[in-house]
Amino acid sequence: MNLLSRLHLVVRSSLFWMSCGIAALSFTAYSQSLDNLGYQSWSTENGLPQNSVHQVFQSTDGYIWIATEGGVARFNGIDFKVFNHETTDEITSDDICCFAQSHTGPLWIATSDGLLQYSAGTFHRYSTANGLPTSRITNLAAAEDGTLLILTSDGLVSFDGQHFATLSLPSSASPSAITTARDGSVWIASNSGIFQYQSGRVLPQPLSSPPTQKDITGIGFFPDRSLWLRTGTSITILQNGQSHTLPIRRDLPAARIQSFLVDSRGQLWIGTSKGLFTLDNISSHPQAVPALSSDSILSLMQDEEGNLWVGTETSGLQILRHKNFRAIPALFGLPITAITQASDGALWAGTSSDGLDRWQAGTVQHLSTHTGLLSETILALAPEENGSMWVGTPDGLNYINGAKIRTYTSADGLPDDLVRSLLSDDDGSLWIGTRRGLAHWQNNQFVTLTQTDGLGSDLVGALLRTHAPSEHDLWIGTLNGLSRLRGSTITTFTTKDGLSGNTITSLAEDPHGTLWIGTKATGLSVMSTTGFTSLHRDDLPQTIDSILEDARGDLWLSSGRGITRVSASALIKCGSSSTCDPHPVSYGRADGMPTEEAFGAGHPSAWRTAEGLLLFATRKGVAVTDPVHLIENLIPPPVVIEQFTVDGVKIPLRAAKKNIAPGHTSFAFEYAGLSYVAPAKIRYRYILEGFDKQWTEAGSRRIAYYTNLPPRHYRFRVQAANNDGVWNEIGAQIAFSVQPPFYRTLWFLLLLLFLIATIALLLYRLRVRRLESQFQAVLAERTRVAREIHDTLAQSFVGISVQLELTSQLLAQSQVSAASQQIDRTRTYVREGLADARRSIWNLRAITAQNSLPTRLTHLAELWNQKKLNTRLNISGTYRPLAQSFEDEIFRIAQESLANAARHANATQVSADLNYNSTRLTLSISDNGSGFSLIEGYLPSNGHFGIKGMHERAAQIHARLTIKSSPEDGTTVTLEAPIAEGKETATHG
Repeated sequence: MNLLSRLHLVVRSSLFWMSCGIAALSFTAYSQSLDNLGYQSWSTENGLPQNSVHQVFQSTDGYIWIATEGGVARFNGIDFKVFNHETTDEITSDDICCFAQSHTGPLWIATSDGLLQYSAGTFHRYSTANGLPTSRITNLAAAEDGTLLILTSDGLVSFDGQHFATLSLPSSASPSAITTARDGSVWIASNSGIFQYQSGRVLPQPLSSPPTQKDITGIGFFPDRSLWLRTGTSITILQNGQSHTLPIRRDLPAARIQSFLVDSRGQLWIGTSKGLFTLDNISSHPQAVPALSSDSILSLMQDEEGNLWVGTETSGLQILRHKNFRAIPALFGLPITAITQASDGALWAGTSSDGLDRWQAGTVQHLSTHTGLLSETILALAPEENGSMWVGTPDGLNYINGAKIRTYTSADGLPDDLVRSLLSDDDGSLWIGTRRGLAHWQNNQFVTLTQTDGLGSDLVGALLRTHAPSEHDLWIGTLNGLSRLRGSTITTFTTKDGLSGNTITSLAEDPHGTLWIGTKATGLSVMSTTGFTSLHRDDLPQTIDSILEDARGDLWLSSGRGITRVSASALIKCGSSSTCDPHPVSYGRADGMPTEEAFGAGHPSAWRTAEGLLLFATRKGVAVTDPVHLIENLIPPPVVIEQFTVDGVKIPLRAAKKNIAPGHTSFAFEYAGLSYVAPAKIRYRYILEGFDKQWTEAGSRRIAYYTNLPPRHYRFRVQAANNDGVWNEIGAQIAFSVQPPFYRTLWFLLLLLFLIATIALLLYRLRVRRLESQFQAVLAERTRVAREIHDTLAQSFVGISVQLELTSQLLAQSQVSAASQQIDRTRTYVREGLADARRSIWNLRAITAQNSLPTRLTHLAELWNQKKLNTRLNISGTYRPLAQSFEDEIFRIAQESLANAARHANATQVSADLNYNSTRLTLSISDNGSGFSLIEGYLPSNGHFGIKGMHERAAQIHARLTIKSSPEDGTTVTLEAPIAEGKETATHG
């Protein structure tokens, strides 16, 4: 239920004492008391562009818009964003009149020189140049069909988004006020009646009691659809066919009415030149709102959560919020240490330095050292059934019974004068917690229990007697654990038994017999039938000064950072799990507490009265709340993403595609939850889909940072919860893409894959070519060796075989002399065969020689000269080193040519010419032998392959081999080889 919708609830407002003697703190309704309204104001010092607020408006996205004489301000509860002629080119006048917006349309803003349309983050201006009849606009209203109604000094104008049209009222009525009702209908007041805009027409509305005012300045409706009309001096209500004028002039004779509001529950608010006033109903008299009693009120607006916004003439913007807490006026500012309620209804409050106060029947009684107390510092209170009170101080124990005050100190048997806690037991005895143990006062004597008796420590704090049917234990909070006295047995429990901490600060028992334990710096623990469980959570106080449970089953935990309310059942269900949210709600100064710092110096520092009110001791008084009549904010807050920046550069939020170029490293998202009950208490969580695996709990932080996002598509989502823990689970979102660098794009990867495949194929082909070349070289070498053996050794062996066969025949014929000659010839063949073998071995070795081709040919010529073959070698041109295999083939051709000249042509002279020029190498070998027939020479007759082999070698190096020969005319062998081929072969070899 919202702020002002609870105005008619009977809630409690001020401390008073009933004649029967029972104290009852109560909150009255707003109509009776305004004490429960919290006020906050903003001016130019807080970011408002100017302090004259003509209108306050809430747009459909949840923002608050403020019209001032210094421009438009948009408010998110924390920050103002100002739009004026300095920040926005479309705004040419900073004097802003008013706003209007339909449920689905853009925001319309009237200025002193025209009209502005705000949509998708941009402004568009309309003026007389665009067809607006006049720029003097006094009010706006938006119809549900999208039509904008513009009230000007010259009449009524409609705008459908394209064209302006002047609307005429029947009977030449002059419109003076316009409004949009909650159902979206538009109503117009004039000097001669009330009209309604319907589908482009202005229709008169029949009234049984027409208004008589001629200077109507405002029109609106009550929740029951009753019509009200405002003038500068009166408010007239048309209800049930009757006209009723509020007695404003009588009650506020000097005030001019400038604004009027009927809130969602029918409460009336009147803004005048002399302040703000409120009426509970039309029959009551105006009651001034104290905080705004001296301001001139220009505008009033109730937002979706029920907060009341007030625009003033000189003091800026104000907001009135309901407060769930209030302070007791008589104790305001005092550091309260302990508070309790006696059986007679009297309320007792101890302070840290100002003694003790007691209220009853409207009378306040102050007790101090002057009236018999041992000290002005009160550390503990314990009421008895007879209405008397035990008081613990640093200097001993007091017992107050009526007007009598007795004192007890260590001289009377107390183990220590510093009394930290007290508990009045059911049997009339008293338990006293001190620094030196636990004392029990019974039968006018003290009995002390200490650590040696089983207590956790001698320093005793919180005390609690449980009332479970089967167990009637006394629980004792100590510095080193929680001790239990059952009968005469003391058992101490520590963190080893499941407690969250050993320093016990507060104890409470709920109606189900569950024991709640507050600790110092380690949070909350609970004991049930299953034992102790730690409930240490980040969203709960760590040091808990007091624990109360209300009638609804909620726990109230006080600490130095305020008061926290949480459902006991939800807390037990969630335990200490960070993934489960028990939805705790925190309260502080904004909720009416005199200060957020609750004071846990004494016991008890919180109390639940017989009427169900909760009282909390703070450093500046007593904070009081009524948990039965809490006003909870159940409206999920709208969430907006206000800014998206990449490396400090703003990215337009309305862009259809948000593609972020590669190379950016820093991403920031600024967001806001638009709840105005307690903006500082809004909690956020966000997730970057595509990067995060789970939601990030951001607390109240309103910005999220990311760095070095990998290229992909992302969606940033943010959700918000209001002050009562109600989440907007839809939230806001923004999608964008981080583009990859070119070397990570698909086309580049495909191209790279293609290049790799191409290179791999080329390398494969090169490898195959190299293997083929090596294979051909081996094959050629084997062929050459075969030719060598064939042309030398094989022929020698054949000749020797023939000679030996002839010798054998001659010996068989006893021709010894002829056989002897044959043997001589055989020896000659053997010697020639040996010479051929040596020459072949030399030729084989020459293959691997590193000598150049000219050198190797020179050695070859010298060899044949030694064999009586006159060989002349002529080398011309500049030698160009070629591939080894290239020169080997040329050398083999030269070898074969010289061998053929000596063996087959019986030549005696050979001339060899080797010539180098820029493009080719030419080798020419001529002999004076017998020659041969070219046709027969190419035939592989008699097993000879010499000429064929020469042609094969020439083909290997892409050379041209020509042989010129004829019988008895010698032979010329010419080889022409391209030098470029030799170089290429060298490169790939």
